[in-house]
Amino acid sequence: MLERLARISRLLALPLTAASLAAVGLAGCTAAGPGDAAIEEEGASNVLVDARSVARLAPGERLAVDLRARDVVAHVAFDGLDFSRVDLAFGEGKAPLSEVMAPLFSHPYSPLEAHDGRFVITADPANIPELTADDLAALEAERMITREHGSRAPAAQPQSINDCVEQTIYFYVDIVINDTVQSVLCAHTIVVCGSTTCDMQTHNGHDYLFCDGQESWTDARATCASQGMSLVTLDDAEEEAWVNRLASAHSTQKWWIGLNDRASEGTFVWDGGGAVSYTNWYAGEPNNAGGDEDCAQLNRFYPEPGWNDEPCSLHLRFICESD
Repeated sequence: MLERLARISRLLALPLTAASLAAVGLAGCTAAGPGDAAIEEEGASNVLVDARSVARLAPGERLAVDLRARDVVAHVAFDGLDFSRVDLAFGEGKAPLSEVMAPLFSHPYSPLEAHDGRFVITADPANIPELTADDLAALEAERMITREHGSRAPAAQPQSINDCVEQTIYFYVDIVINDTVQSVLCAHTIVVCGSTTCDMQTHNGHDYLFCDGQESWTDARATCASQGMSLVTLDDAEEEAWVNRLASAHSTQKWWIGLNDRASEGTFVWDGGGAVSYTNWYAGEPNNAGGDEDCAQLNRFYPEPGWNDEPCSLHLRFICESD
């Protein structure tokens, strides 16, 4: 029905500096006691943690990345990394990476699913220079934002099916060190492309398309319309549970639905024109963060249910429904 394009890759969000590698392969890191490998270089802000870093350790040595050190951004490559020999530290307290990062590994944007296993992590979002003051404010309110950027962004809408855009997802994860909950910020950059494969399902006399190509809300709407359908309308909790289960089976990342307030801020309508008789907004949503969130989606807070508003220009998976 729709052309398939298997081009989704994941990229490192920030470049590494040459000063990031020294001795054991780690700069700007600290250790709390004997048996730990510690290398510090004044002004170093990018640190690399990967399998080669661990391979350079002497027997019994461990790497400890102090996320509270000033201007520290850790670039972690999970491919082949021995988690048991790497610690994340917050000042005096530290814990093995394998323990404290369990919430990240279960996150929809887990680095374990990345093409090259890399992601960026810091304790202070101000350490990521591309984030604006508005971005930082949105992060405090939302705990996750997505920004599209890069030379691969299409020059005009609607995009052709072979255009690709870069999408960086910034999200907080709470980890536990010495029985204390600490929030860390992760940045994960992916490349999304417009071509789409859709899975057809039927429920209560309606056909649904679960489309895994990632498109803007307006392009997703146009794709649905090309099949004589609209972006999905959710009329009750039973239908939402069925849709959510099928969508999450394909991907636990975000999916567009038909609800939007593009015409009048705060007045939400369905793409298919049906009355809004049922909603399931997540607590605090919709909040129009940044003044540019007019389209609704599922799975923003996976595995918890609830809808969220996002900028309509983001490229997400989407669900169509027959009228």
